Amino acid sequence: MIFTSSTPEIRSDSPFKNDLLQREQYADILTSLIDTSEKGFTMSINATWGYGKTTFIRMWEKKLKNLGYSTVYINAWEKDFIDDPFAVVMATIWEQTQKQDAHIKKPSEVLKTLGDIAGKIIAHRYIGEAALDAMKNGISNDVQIPYALDKYIKQVENIKQFKEQLSVYVQQLKSEEENAKDKLIIFVDELDRCRPDYAIEMLERIKHLFSIDNVIFVLSVDQSVLQETIKGFYGSSNISAENYLRRFIDIEYRLPEPSTDDFIEFQVQYHKLDQYITEHTPHPMFSRDNTDYSVLFPLMLKILFEAIPCSLRDIEKYFNHIEYVIRTLKLNRGDFFVSVFLTYVYIFKRDIYEQIRECQYNDVELLHTIEDLLIAGKIELDSNLGQLTIEIMVEMMNRYRVTIESQNVKDDERLTDLANFKSKHILSLDSKNVFRYNYLSKSLDTYINKIEMTEAIR
Repeated sequence: MIFTSSTPEIRSDSPFKNDLLQREQYADILTSLIDTSEKGFTMSINATWGYGKTTFIRMWEKKLKNLGYSTVYINAWEKDFIDDPFAVVMATIWEQTQKQDAHIKKPSEVLKTLGDIAGKIIAHRYIGEAALDAMKNGISNDVQIPYALDKYIKQVENIKQFKEQLSVYVQQLKSEEENAKDKLIIFVDELDRCRPDYAIEMLERIKHLFSIDNVIFVLSVDQSVLQETIKGFYGSSNISAENYLRRFIDIEYRLPEPSTDDFIEFQVQYHKLDQYITEHTPHPMFSRDNTDYSVLFPLMLKILFEAIPCSLRDIEKYFNHIEYVIRTLKLNRGDFFVSVFLTYVYIFKRDIYEQIRECQYNDVELLHTIEDLLIAGKIELDSNLGQLTIEIMVEMMNRYRVTIESQNVKDDERLTDLANFKSKHILSLDSKNVFRYNYLSKSLDTYINKIEMTEAIR
């Protein structure tokens, strides 16, 4: 299986049905803000990379469509090879609204007029409208207007006509259909990942060309990154990028951080780790009819992360690292759980990792260490968590013993008779039947090399 990150399915009838981060409530708040405003404005949805901004705005966009709003979605990063972002916005409006606004009387005529005017604007760059009006009014009729000035005056007129026609189009959005809204909402995603000149020009184009009633722009950004982009573009760390953005962004909405449990569920699905588990057959020893390992896996991770102080950024880093490790290994089911566990220990429990790496534990000590990390209190053997813990213990133990034996130490005291192993947490464990040594297992060195080598990948 090739791992690729993915957005959860967005259902037409219920866009937030697969929202693992429980964010529909925020969409409802923002929708109320749009619904009660008669003015046009630009809003930023601000969150750190990896926190599900794109998923949120795509779900919200779909919900707005269901409520009767006309929406447009633009991935700015995919389009920043085009010189003028205005052309991107207009082309996307034309493409997407033609499909969804069939109820508008003669929509093509209005859009065609908009397209014609937009073409003129794109052909001639402009300066500030207010400045041009002042220049135009200050020139006597009997004075010949220089070519350059004449071009700019025509451009001002083009902009004025464009806004008028766009306003007409927006007014036509509200038709005889019961739930149709006379608002156009344009989502611009990934603006913070664009080249600096493109990102800044997009902001300027939005402000100067689309500032009319009932046209709303929603920018999905990591605002701290966008601020650094601005500083880099102007070549100065002294510029107040925050104040600069206030010129263009009327409302900033910081998307609340999800809970740790919800974020873990989201990352598992985003990296398709649940699919990997489902597609691989469980070890016969642990396979039970009522065991869903795709559910157990996030549960195990929640337990691991509850035991340590960590941020959502730390958790995201862990999942990215897991994906890199898995991509570089030919995995079976046991390999997967060993990789997941060892990577966690490497990132968050480096002291334990070093002892495993150097084979400083005996096998019983290692088993007790794994138990202590995975289990907070006593659990039943036949519980799902007990079964998963045993599976990880067995898979780790087999690879640990292979690693120790490869060192050819005579009468190695690190290898004991696990038939008499006494669990610290798992009740009624039959060690004799559980810890059957598999000599075909890989050495832990295989995983350690991959984990450490992929640390450099960002």
